[in-house]
Amino acid sequence: MPWRIMALTDNCDLFVAVHETGINRVLGHVIRQRPSLVNYGSPAVVQNPELLCAKVHAHPVVRQRDNPLVSIGPPLPVVLTGGAYQMEYAVQLTRAEVDVSPGTIALPGELNPHLKPQRFAVRTTLCAGLGCPPDEIVDQLPRPQRSPGRRQGDPVRILTSRLTCFCLDLFAIGGVDFIGAAGDQRLLGKLDGLEIVDLAPAELENAVECYLRFVARLGVLPRLSVPVIRFTKDLLGLATAIVEPTPEKPTVPSNPALEDDQIKVFLDLTVTPSSPGGGGGSSPPVIPGTPRPRVRTGAFDVTAAMSEPATRDTFAVVRDTFSFDTSGSADFGPFSVSYAVAAHLEDGTLDLHGDNTMRVSELDVKFDTLRLCFGIDIPEICVGGFCIIPNPFGGCLLRAPRICVFSDDPDIEFCLDIGGLITSEISMTLTPLTKYSVNPSRSPAMNDWDARDAGIPNHWQLYIDPVTLDVDLFDIADIVGDLLEAAVDAAIDTLLGPLPGWAKDLIKALLGPVIDVVRAILDFGDDLEEWLSDLLGVSLGLFDLILTAIADYLAEDHPLFEVEDPLQILPADGALIPVLLPVEFVGTRVTDDEVVVEADIGG
Repeated sequence: MPWRIMALTDNCDLFVAVHETGINRVLGHVIRQRPSLVNYGSPAVVQNPELLCAKVHAHPVVRQRDNPLVSIGPPLPVVLTGGAYQMEYAVQLTRAEVDVSPGTIALPGELNPHLKPQRFAVRTTLCAGLGCPPDEIVDQLPRPQRSPGRRQGDPVRILTSRLTCFCLDLFAIGGVDFIGAAGDQRLLGKLDGLEIVDLAPAELENAVECYLRFVARLGVLPRLSVPVIRFTKDLLGLATAIVEPTPEKPTVPSNPALEDDQIKVFLDLTVTPSSPGGGGGSSPPVIPGTPRPRVRTGAFDVTAAMSEPATRDTFAVVRDTFSFDTSGSADFGPFSVSYAVAAHLEDGTLDLHGDNTMRVSELDVKFDTLRLCFGIDIPEICVGGFCIIPNPFGGCLLRAPRICVFSDDPDIEFCLDIGGLITSEISMTLTPLTKYSVNPSRSPAMNDWDARDAGIPNHWQLYIDPVTLDVDLFDIADIVGDLLEAAVDAAIDTLLGPLPGWAKDLIKALLGPVIDVVRAILDFGDDLEEWLSDLLGVSLGLFDLILTAIADYLAEDHPLFEVEDPLQILPADGALIPVLLPVEFVGTRVTDDEVVVEADIGG
């Protein structure tokens, strides 16, 4: 039996993995764009961030938009003063690094030097400072007992020109798990251990660690939980994808799994037809993109995969929901043409191949409506009306009756209505293709936040690009040509039926050259479709109509999905800017077992 590399989706429908380097890049972007999340201080520190123990490295847009660098923390009262005095202080998280099993961070001995399987480690540096003024300033402060008239709730802040600072290295280890009932699960981190390095005496260290464990478990980790894992995604307005975690089982002992320097999540996929109108309102126009190569090497920051069975299920639902309905007409003087076509898809199979292609075989196109109408406008011909008895004094006493034919437009119309009788078959080879779309309305000098405010972000786009298309279409060109010529003969005889014999002979004599010209033009045979295409300047072949409809969904006009660049991961909060994550690269590939999407985070 040939050796086979295990696919990412062998035990699930969808697989998502985030590399520890990607996690650390995200943390870096969050800290730079939202520094007030990791810097806290008293009012004087908020007003003067230069007092902080460590410099804040904020994104330039944070400073341009006057976003706060420091969040106001709770007051720090001087005990035994009845709340009369408060001290200035600051607390900062100056470094945060995540390491996923197998670990590379050297852990303190108290946490075991080696990171256990299915665990993550966090190394942080916590700096704090306290405003301790000189004794001469403290001596000048009035004592609370000497100020009985001071209003309660109006404490004195003891100002200072600098903080007395210290920094501590803090390590934590833990895991992640899904919690909650099926259908409403949350991804929540859990803390196994926490250690502060070199804080003495040991009892003080233990007390501080105890307090920080409470802060982490009751404050930090609940805020970082992913709120809802089960979610839905609309697919081209044709289907709805429902995603939820794969239950743990022998083949999936840990979900999420913390291994290979990645957090891996295994998901199940259910695809159902969209309800009528489920696609929502109109979408913004698609701006075509161009391929963009990867500039980095090594492991991707994010990897996602979809199994072949899940891909087939999605294809089947989209196929069974897809329908096509169009009509049109054109008038070119003596000739006119109109059509009405409605079709749906049936049968067909989808297979993945290791050459980066997906192959659709024997996909049937069922024509529910197929009506082609051809019209000919013959110039109006009138006979009679001449004077039989002239009036010697002028005018005419008696005229022959005047008869005109071919006064309508068109005079001759023939329709071929064969809806429900024709089935075409399509086979095609497709390849996934990612492109990068730059919004032309965005100037090079515009930053990402201004572009988002103006609604003109760039996008990464995923297309399904047709490589080959093979169509077996029932040939109706000869049938139409023969039937149309017979219709011309029958229509002329019918139109001339009410005329007297002498008028018929006269009109046929007059029409001889016209009919010859019409017959020459309508000598379709195998050239019917070419004649129509040349006449209208567009392709009117039936196979081109249905292929154009399918290709519009698969190629240039309708990407399967778009990812904004940069991607918003935290919304704006009052005056705070949204946190945007640059997406440096998105790529796709197909193997024998799955479709894989890989991405790099910028920065």
